[in-house]
Formats: sequence, C-alpha cells, structure tokens
Amino acid sequence: MYNFTKIYGEATIQTELEEDARTIKLQYYKTKDKKLNKNEKQYGVGVIKTEVGNHELNEEKQEINHICAQKEEVENLLNILLRNKVTPIDLKYVLEDLVLQ
Repeated sequence: MYNFTKIYGEATIQTELEEDARTIKLQYYKTKDKKLNKNEKQYGVGVIKTEVGNHELNEEKQEINHICAQKEEVENLLNILLRNKVTPIDLKYVLEDLVLQ
C-alpha cells in the first residue's frame, strides 16, 4: 500500500501569449510503500500539473514508485524536480537520467 505524503513543494509557470494566457501549477510529493523494509526502495515521487487558461482546466498526474531506499535521497530528487519545474510527462525521463548517474 502506498502512502501519499503531503505536498513537498510547488512551482508556477506563467505563459503570457496575447491570445492564450495560461497558468501552470506543479505540485511535487513523495510516496512510501509501507509493506517494504528500510533496506528496500520504498520511496517514490509524483507530480501533479494543473493548467488553467481560456476557461479550461486540465490536470495531469504521474507517479513513479520504488526509486529510493532513503528518505533523504527522495527529498534530494524532489528538490531537483522542483527547481527545474519538471512536468508529469517528463518525470520518467528525468528520473532515468538522475537515478542512473
């Protein structure tokens, strides 16, 4: 069973094209698999993207579990994702690059 923890951090992206102004809100969180022990990769990350513009609301979510064994490792990853405003669609590719380094 995965335990969703509180939102770790948020980022906002503003696009200001005259005909299509949009606000994109990104929320980052960590997950923890309660069934695994401390030595296994029990932590994961997730991103929720909410896009508002022209009377439309779009949401995307991506979650990847079992990528870190330590809480500190997953928090370092979350800091990198937040700082670089990684979206749900790019999450898998960014994590592949970061975890395989």
